[in-house]
Amino acid sequence: MKKINYSDLESKFGLPNVVVHCKKCLMTNQKPFSINETTNMKGSKKSGMPINKDGVCAACEYSLKKNQNIDWSKREEKLLKMLDKVRRKDGRYDCIISGSGGKDSGTQAHLLKYKYGMNPLTVTYSPLLYTEVGWRNVRNWSYVGGFDHYLFTPNGKISSILSKEALINLYHPMQPFKFGIKAFAAKMALKFDIPLVIYGEPYAEYGSQDGVQTDSPSYDLEWYINDNKDIFLGGMHVNQLKEKYKLNDVDLLPYMPLRSHDVNKSNLKVEFLGWYVKWDPQDIYYYASENCGLEPDMQRTDSTHGRYAGVDDKFEWPHYYAHYIKYGIGRCRFDTSQEIRNGHITREEALLLAKKFEGEIPYTYLNDCLDFWGIDEEKFWEITDKFRSPHLWQKENNSWYRIQELPELI
Repeated sequence: MKKINYSDLESKFGLPNVVVHCKKCLMTNQKPFSINETTNMKGSKKSGMPINKDGVCAACEYSLKKNQNIDWSKREEKLLKMLDKVRRKDGRYDCIISGSGGKDSGTQAHLLKYKYGMNPLTVTYSPLLYTEVGWRNVRNWSYVGGFDHYLFTPNGKISSILSKEALINLYHPMQPFKFGIKAFAAKMALKFDIPLVIYGEPYAEYGSQDGVQTDSPSYDLEWYINDNKDIFLGGMHVNQLKEKYKLNDVDLLPYMPLRSHDVNKSNLKVEFLGWYVKWDPQDIYYYASENCGLEPDMQRTDSTHGRYAGVDDKFEWPHYYAHYIKYGIGRCRFDTSQEIRNGHITREEALLLAKKFEGEIPYTYLNDCLDFWGIDEEKFWEITDKFRSPHLWQKENNSWYRIQELPELI
């Protein structure tokens, strides 16, 4: 085969042409940072997680800091002082926990209410298509965990339109849900005059935010505030979307960002509990299982070895597959890299798991998702192939294969 000069190949999404693999985990410099989805338009370019001169990714650097350099007892003291400033004793809620009743949100809510004496309201922005275990877990969150709970379900017809457009324009089929998880909690806090929103682990744990931002517990305002007059949903300008589908402002209200003036007139704090309390996904899974009735799925999740993370929405399956197609980073890579950082498996064990599961086609719920979009499988693969970046994929004899991949995974 002819030798390839990778620096000459097109990178569709603006990430480095030459793939660099982390020496400690299985992540690469193709991992994009999290963004405000209302800025995500067709053809948008990404910035992503750097890998340092020693070949270590930013997520592993943060993990080293978390495990060796942070005094967690002092961090907890800061948490107690922060909570004392917002704790209410007048019968009103003083914090919001947003989630699905999974391992993160279950643990957050239980710790805040039963360990730290807060009065949380739990809220859920509904998945696009609930799985059976996801529905049981969101109910268990309230009934077993013991919390007041709001479940918001946006108009299913509009969700279907936006998910289909996001698939076609961005290959980001879960985007309508992403609008909700980034902004819904803050919207609810403003509506009920609640001073604090708490999320789980900092995005830096997964390489989804700049490491500089980890000096503060704050959730980045840019993820849920957008003051620009041009708003994009499903990769389309809202005006185009309204015209194409005859929609009005109320139809799109659940997906719209907050504006700075909405937040500035309040004293709202949005912070990561995982900045104050050491966060280990496996440990908090056991905690949420014991205290909130969290159940794992009955079967292994397509494209990875686990069955307890991200199992509430059928669209999680094509979401991670889309990430694999666009960036060469699939669900098994995410899961095993996190387990390496937390000391649960070695890199060699992670490679064996990734060899077996990475890039597996998400057939379990694919037909349900196809029905939701109103397309057939042939159309799905036609769309999929358009988003394979030339610096990650090559086609030979009508078959696609990865390039710039670790030799152990080929």
